[in-house]
Amino acid sequence: MAVEPVLINAVSAFRRNKKEKVEFMSYAVRIKFKRTGPVRYLGHLDMLRYFQKAVMRSGIDVKYSEGFNPHQIMSFAYPLGVSMETIGDYMDLELNSEPDARMIMNRMNDVMKEGICVVGVSVLPGTAINAMASVAAASYRIKLRGNMPSSVELDHFMQQEHIVIEKAAKACGKKGKHKDKQEEKPVEELDIKIGIMALSINENGELVTTLSSGSKMNLKPATLVEVMNRYLNLSLVIEKIIRTEIYRKLDDDTIVPLGEFDDQTKKES
Repeated sequence: MAVEPVLINAVSAFRRNKKEKVEFMSYAVRIKFKRTGPVRYLGHLDMLRYFQKAVMRSGIDVKYSEGFNPHQIMSFAYPLGVSMETIGDYMDLELNSEPDARMIMNRMNDVMKEGICVVGVSVLPGTAINAMASVAAASYRIKLRGNMPSSVELDHFMQQEHIVIEKAAKACGKKGKHKDKQEEKPVEELDIKIGIMALSINENGELVTTLSSGSKMNLKPATLVEVMNRYLNLSLVIEKIIRTEIYRKLDDDTIVPLGEFDDQTKKES
């Protein structure tokens, strides 16, 4: 059966257009935001949908992915856990036109609900790595219940040569079909001393810390409190965690806030 000439022409045109596809220039911004109050109980997917709707309502010239189900090209640096507050989290957003940082921040805040607020916008240089891949560390304030350690105890804790935790070892190979369900998972010891970059207690009695984050070592506040309880014989219970900043690493291994670039706009407090 012969193929209709019109169809042949259409297919040829489609192939030709694919070969001659033009790449449009896109721009990117890094948005710093805070989340406090009852909205801290939103999950990561809820936060993603919230920001997608906020960007749409704001009228920002956001870039969409191609395909049958286009979506806004955005990514969060370090997804927040449920119940965790933040005053220093980030997301990247790709745009079709050259961005105006002040305009983006104002438009976003005009459509934001209580508890979520944009506090800064940075225009990303062309050499910038995406937010999630850039994360090297994060700082926290942790409100605890129980007898807090003294400064002497904290110094002793940090002066130890090793601070070791046990974690489940990664499984190797395929799981057998008849594997005993009662078999215990292997564990391995991990020295997290190098991942605790700072540790102190502020004037409000909160634990203040900076922890290594990212692919090499990803320490969570709950892990720190657990190991402090074990090493210092304490019974501390976490009441609230506030993430205060996320950092990226420079070539000289120093860390700077993830949104610290030359072209940036911050919300006036």
